[in-house]
Amino acid sequence: MSKSIIFQTSKHLTPEDISLQPGSILFHGDSVDDRGQSSTNIDNPKISKKIIVNYDYENMEISVGDKTMNADQANELFEPYFQEGSIVLDATTLGFSELFLAVKSLIDLNINRFLIIYVEPSNYSRKTPGADEFALSELNAGYKPIPKSIIDLAENDVKAGVFFLGFEPERIERAFEEYQMLSNKDIKVVFGIPAFQPGWELNSIVPHLSAIEKCDIAYCAANDPSSAYDTLEETRSSLDKDEKMFIAPIGTKPCGVAAALFASLHSNQVGLLFDHRKKKNKRSRGVNVWHGYLITIVDQ
Repeated sequence: MSKSIIFQTSKHLTPEDISLQPGSILFHGDSVDDRGQSSTNIDNPKISKKIIVNYDYENMEISVGDKTMNADQANELFEPYFQEGSIVLDATTLGFSELFLAVKSLIDLNINRFLIIYVEPSNYSRKTPGADEFALSELNAGYKPIPKSIIDLAENDVKAGVFFLGFEPERIERAFEEYQMLSNKDIKVVFGIPAFQPGWELNSIVPHLSAIEKCDIAYCAANDPSSAYDTLEETRSSLDKDEKMFIAPIGTKPCGVAAALFASLHSNQVGLLFDHRKKKNKRSRGVNVWHGYLITIVDQ
């Protein structure tokens, strides 16, 4: 039996406005900026525990709290906490790999209702004051697989791919350099429109123009996972049952939320391509809108 997702989204000016269940357990990552500090420091009596999650892409290991295991065994680390209370994932501080592995474990363990929170920044940091380029992340060893979502791009049955794009054009440029076979696949690039703030969409589109000349272009709301999810479903529905696709979630985190959910629900047909770049300290400034994404998994 297949499964589908019901999204219930909400926007808030303060974390106190987010509706939490008593005994909620908050999973978070490392804080590197103002909004990360705000999300990990939520002082709400309904949160009973805060658990840090980190993924080591070099060794393919995940740490949940004080325990570390091979990422293929992530379910074993998450399950004891999942049994204790309602689950809240802080997408603000969790890296995409950690977010995906948590979501995949939730779905594997039949946890059909959970909350994801995300905090928009007031602004992003630039390399120098007034510069066009942003200082958001640091270079690393390149694209590496994530367990439970590995896909061989050289296989003929991988027909299509979707890149969610942000402010760093070098990320998709590197993907095209490392994976020459992408030129033989149907590639869609997706920009966040409307953006978090008016005008920010140009900061994303203009730097990418030379890299995406041969790609199909699509748009989805930058802060709405359901919009991004629909975009992914459009690509999957274009495939035959024995064909596959990949997602490269290198855009906004709400689009990453959609990618994590989609790849988890369709793991037999969808893989992930990700470059695991390290977030720079103080990559953004200020705290803007708080988002709550209540996820409900239902049988079709």
